[in-house]
Amino acid sequence: MKRSLLLFSIPFVLFTVVFFVLSRNACNKIMQAEATSQIPFMHKTHVQKYGINDCTVCHKYEENGRFKGIPTIGECTACHARDGAVTAHDHITPRKKTMFDSYKDTDRPWTSWSKQPDLVYFSHLAVMSAKYENGKSKVKCESCHGDKANAIDNRMIKGRMPMGQCMDCHTALKISNKCAVCHD
Repeated sequence: MKRSLLLFSIPFVLFTVVFFVLSRNACNKIMQAEATSQIPFMHKTHVQKYGINDCTVCHKYEENGRFKGIPTIGECTACHARDGAVTAHDHITPRKKTMFDSYKDTDRPWTSWSKQPDLVYFSHLAVMSAKYENGKSKVKCESCHGDKANAIDNRMIKGRMPMGQCMDCHTALKISNKCAVCHD
């Protein structure tokens, strides 16, 4: 009896482990495939070459404090003018990007890594404007998004933010963990 139970258990456990590992890897690939980049982008170039150190230059807020997210082509062509020069002698002026020609100003050829469920309300503006008593900001973009200033692509750096991570941060920064703070 023990031998037949052992002969059944070993393949069952092996199958379960292999199935779990394959499923987890497949889910991770699917989740990361959701965020696409039809136009290459490097944060590092924009920070070092153009001196854009304020994330809100490209990543703006709605009037209610919600984050607009990924910029539109129209926001990119504000600097990379559609009628600008493709090549330039100075390396400081943003050049025209011909890859923008096939897009409308309202298009967003990138998708976000950080989709939030509809029941979660997260105000980047409220968090980014939180200050200590000495006036110093409590949070910087890098706190959640990693070192984008030195990133050579737009891949996810920090990973998904589960609720526990949010609550840990709220506790550390002395921000309320009451449900209604983040959930509508």
